[in-house]
Amino acid sequence: MGMAAAMRGDTPPGTNRAAMAGGVAVTVLACAAVLALFPADMAVGGGWAERVAVPARMAALVLLATLLLARAGQGWRDVGLRAPASAWRVLGLVLGGYVAVAAVGAALTLAVLPALGIAPKTAALFAALRGDTAEYLYWLLPVAWGSAAFGEELLFRGFLQSRLEGLFGSGRGAALLAVLAQAAIFGALHAYQGPGGALLAAGMGLVLGSVYLVGGRNLWPCILLHGLVDTVSLTALYLGAVPAGA
Repeated sequence: MGMAAAMRGDTPPGTNRAAMAGGVAVTVLACAAVLALFPADMAVGGGWAERVAVPARMAALVLLATLLLARAGQGWRDVGLRAPASAWRVLGLVLGGYVAVAAVGAALTLAVLPALGIAPKTAALFAALRGDTAEYLYWLLPVAWGSAAFGEELLFRGFLQSRLEGLFGSGRGAALLAVLAQAAIFGALHAYQGPGGALLAAGMGLVLGSVYLVGGRNLWPCILLHGLVDTVSLTALYLGAVPAGA
């Protein structure tokens, strides 16, 4: 599927709008519930049970979305988990997306958040990573690349964005509304990082949703971009490049 088709709003075959609305509602409520019961920050310096809970909760959510897709006669391939047509295009989308994430993050951090009088709590929440290799590797591998890059992209871009787009209708307007809606949901579900962190997550969700759309609804550019962003952020925290109180 090319860029023009993606921007026209050509969607994969799905189900009726009532089923899509139900799928979106169930998934968002399930996300909110597991985040309330097993918040990610509880695993910072926690025991084995808390550490297992973070990737396990994402596995449960992906399983839920898998079942909802199956009810619609679909699988993950239908919403983007398939081989990309061009590795070079994936590389371009990842690099361009990274620049966009950095630009959006800088605009929010330097202008929007100070104007609102808020700041992200991410660095303070994950201060335990600094200089702790075991902690760093836990957050980098099963969490950043497993739960976040792979799991969140399947769930938010692959499942939710495609369901929202079908719910909103057809055409470019529906596609853009779906990008905005999933970004808002993505940001809200990062509220444990404080209002500033939630806004930054929403900005990142906006870029990831746009990459999904422009990339012909293929998930691999989103997965690799998400993993790259989190890898850089975690490495900066581990090396002490970000002040713990930031």
